[in-house]
Amino acid sequence: MVEEIKGGVVGGSSEPEAASKGKRFLAAIFDLVVIPVLLGVVAGLILLNASVGVRNGVLIIVNVFWMSCRDLFNGAGPGKRMAGIKVISAETKQPLTFANWGQGFMRNILLVIPFVLIVGYIIEIIFLITKGERICDKWAKTKVVVA
Repeated sequence: MVEEIKGGVVGGSSEPEAASKGKRFLAAIFDLVVIPVLLGVVAGLILLNASVGVRNGVLIIVNVFWMSCRDLFNGAGPGKRMAGIKVISAETKQPLTFANWGQGFMRNILLVIPFVLIVGYIIEIIFLITKGERICDKWAKTKVVVA
């Protein structure tokens, strides 16, 4: 019988290794800055001849969709994939997918609501620096782990 390797040790803990703060920041810069800017440029170019109201409405919808769904592609958007980390459900230890969209949305609620966006970023950064996880990870019962 072959023993399963868990946590880097044969027969070890089934708890996945938590992602480092550095990897989380690297992934966040890409997923929360680079991708939204690229989405904005592409959508802006496509809607170049549309009215300002239509263009702004589409940009808001595209970015809200991205922010709420970015972790649902088997637990990782492009930034997390590059950093070698993913988001899992703390309860099932499975990566987030569109099947558990509610957890992904709850995890990103402070980043999606336009009126609390700046405050949400500040709160999330403070929690990540001090606690090693975002406040919304607790709300959504999720963890970011090494992929």
